[in-house]
Formats: sequence, C-alpha cells, structure tokens
Amino acid sequence: MQIQFYIRGLTANPALRRRFELTLERLQSLISISAAAVVLEHRRDDALPFRAYISLAVPGPDIHGDARAHTLEAAWLKVTEALRKQIERRQSRRKARAKSKRQMPLSTSRWGGGLVAARA
Repeated sequence: MQIQFYIRGLTANPALRRRFELTLERLQSLISISAAAVVLEHRRDDALPFRAYISLAVPGPDIHGDARAHTLEAAWLKVTEALRKQIERRQSRRKARAKSKRQMPLSTSRWGGGLVAARA
C-alpha cells in the first residue's frame, strides 16, 4: 500500500507518521487497499481546528472519510472509525447479495416439494 501524507499547519515527525501508517495497515486487514491519501490540517482560526481526511483506493468505488475535532488524535480516531464502518457495511452488503443470488436446486418443484417431472 502506498501512503501519501499532505500535512498543513503542523510539524509532523516520523513517529507520528508511523503511528498513522500502522492504523491504515490495520484497515488493510479488512479490505485490500492499493493506495491511501491522507490530509492532516491545523487551522488556528476554526472552532474545530484539526481536520483529518483519508481517501482509500480499494476494489470498487473508493472509500473516503473526513473528520474535525479539537485534537489531531480525536480527528484521526473519528475518521478511521468512519472508514471502518464503511468497509464493514460494504462487506455485509456483498455477503447479502451473494446469499440472495443462491438458486433453488433444479430437481425440486417450488410449490410441490417433489421432483419435477420432465415432459417429453
């Protein structure tokens, strides 16, 4: 997985980046992620000064999340939880679709419960 960080208004040290990378790697255990774009912002003038935005390139439509909070850690926790919920929702819908596509066996009748007699 390739991760690109875009950091604005913050000084990010390598330990902080590594911690965020580990969180994204945990998400990768749920779904195959080919690339991630992470935007971390600090705006001193806003009521909620910290913003975290993540876009994940996954099979199918991309997944993205955005969160604002009073601390960077709180914004990160919110956005990763939102991504986790999106991934779980997508997987449950996929499983439900697979279940609904199951067909009845060809050898039984839908209403009679017995074998279908072939007409010649």
